[in-house]
This record gives sequence, C-alpha cells and structure tokens, in this order.
Amino acid sequence: MTIRITKTVFTLLLVLAMSSSAFASSSEVINSFAFSTARILGQDGGSYFFSPYSIVSAFGMAYAGASGDTAAEMEQSLGFTPELHGELAELTHNLQDGQYISSANRVWTRTGLTLNGEYQDKLLMYYGNRAKALDIKKKPEASRKEINDWVSKKTGGRITNLLQSLDPSTQMIITNAVYFKANWQHKFSKSLTAPEQFRDGGKVTEVPMMKKNEDLQYAEIDGVKIVRLPYEGRRMSMFVVLPPEAKPDALDSLNAETFRQMVSSMRKYDVDLWLRKFRTEESYELADVFKALGVTQAFSDTADFSGITEDTALKVDAVIHKTFIDVDEEKTEAAAATGIAMVGATMMPDPTSKAEFH
Repeated sequence: MTIRITKTVFTLLLVLAMSSSAFASSSEVINSFAFSTARILGQDGGSYFFSPYSIVSAFGMAYAGASGDTAAEMEQSLGFTPELHGELAELTHNLQDGQYISSANRVWTRTGLTLNGEYQDKLLMYYGNRAKALDIKKKPEASRKEINDWVSKKTGGRITNLLQSLDPSTQMIITNAVYFKANWQHKFSKSLTAPEQFRDGGKVTEVPMMKKNEDLQYAEIDGVKIVRLPYEGRRMSMFVVLPPEAKPDALDSLNAETFRQMVSSMRKYDVDLWLRKFRTEESYELADVFKALGVTQAFSDTADFSGITEDTALKVDAVIHKTFIDVDEEKTEAAAATGIAMVGATMMPDPTSKAEFH
C-alpha cells in the first residue's frame, strides 16, 4: 500500500507511549497533559512544539511541596497523585541511557531560604537534585546567567537563554532540562529531498521534503493517519499523525485514549513517506495554559506551598518553556527546558462575616 504524506500540521509532543504497568500512570498523566495543552496552544491554528515530559517533571517538583487545596487542585486538574514522584523517577531512569535522551532537574533558591527537610528528601530521592542557593536579591543577573548556563549545558547548547530576566524578589526557581538526539533506523537519502508544497494552518509554502519507501508501522482510523518512524535501536520512535485533507481540524478530538488506540491498531505497511525537513525553536509562558486547565490557586496569593518552606508563603509567578527541534535526513535532535519562578505570596485573610447588633 502506498501512502503519500504531503501536507501536515507537524507537532512533535515527545509523547510517551509506554505500555509497561510500571510506567502506566506517569505516562497517562504526561499524555493527557500533552493533548490537553496541544488543544490550547493550537487554538490560533499555527504550529507549535513543546515537551509535556519536561513541563510535568518541573511541575511535579512544585507539587511535591504543595498542600491543602493547592495540591488537591493539581490532582483534580492534572491527574497528579502522591505516587507521581516515584513513577516519574522510575520512568526517567528507564528512558535515559546517555545515548539518546537525558533529563536533569535543579531547584534554585535565594540565599537564606530554608527548605523543609522532607521536601529536600523528595528532591533528592525522586528528582535527583539538591537545591542550590543563589544571591538572587543582590545579584539577579549573575543568578540568571548561572541558571541559563546550567540549562544550556544540559541541553547540548540548544536552549541558551531560558530566563530572559530574573526579578530580585524571586524566592525559588524550579528547572527541568531534557535533550534528545538519535539517528533514524533507516536514514532518508539526501538526493531524494526536493521542494514540495506544505500546508500549515491554511498557509501553503514550499519546503524541503524528505522521501523514502520503507516498511513501517501504520494505521488509518476515520481518515486520520499515523506512522511510526523508529530510531536506531528501536527503543525510541517518532509518531507522526496526519489529519484528512478535507478535515484538518480532525486532530482536535485526539486525546490520550484515542492516541493509544491508534498506536495499538498499527500494522506493517509499505509506506511511501514524505516528511518535511525542518528546524524550529519555540518559547512559551504557560501560566495561562495551566489556568485554562484548572490550576489557578497555585498562582494566587492563597497558594499553599507550605511543604516547601516555612520561611515564607510561596506562589507560582511564571512558567517558562523553551524548545528546539531539528529534523533532517539522518536524525532528530530536540531539546526542551522548563523554568517555574516562585515568589512570596501575601496570604489574604478570610473575609470577616457581617452582623448587626443594635
């Protein structure tokens, strides 16, 4: 069977399709977050690229210190559970092998902020890092540079300026960095790459299109096509999903469950594959995305992160996410970093009830 992929809104989510019961819960959380966030980011019809794994890993460290209604809201809106930390740790351990993918976490605190012992234990046990103190108040620029240098190092130099600025009042920054690089199991021939039309959000442009014929895992359900492109070793794969030409919005209904169904229905076909060659970088401020998903209290003055520190009340001020991806005839290289800035929260007292006693 010949399938010619000529037009697609290409979105690489770094979605994990893990079937092992040991990873099922964390994979489900990541996949669900991926598709929910994709619908929000794709509302304007343009292209986007983000890493749900990086974002969930960073927010998991915030959740590790959340209490009361703040923790309950994350559990209800994001599907987090107290077991998430251990599941993420096991998933990360089994994902990274030093050859294809690596992930790193680091918490940065202002000098003088004392983290609770239990929270420090969680950071070390599940997220593999000890918090590092920086003189953010007196030396915000030097602190910003140190954080950015760490992110750059952990992403192979692909994410170079995660933090554009750093407010001196910042109490803590949570960071995750992930880097991926792998060759295709069967590379594309550069001699076959040629200009072809590509449709992205209604705009048609001419792009370098890579081409090859290969036996690949493929499925088509209600006109939506999916193909699996394995990397060397077959341990990692790229899944590319293509909507019907007549219904480009068909992917809007895609979710973690339908994606899993599509993957499970894939069979081997002789695929005539066209895939665009491209390189792009994206940058997001995700506070509004989290609020749209139902996570609001974490950003408010009533946030409860008392599990992190007893020194001061904290709230999330910003969630910054940057990504890089390069897809060519030989390989895919991708990097992502997430930074969560936390500042002091002013705890608002409960409104006083009114009464009249004349």
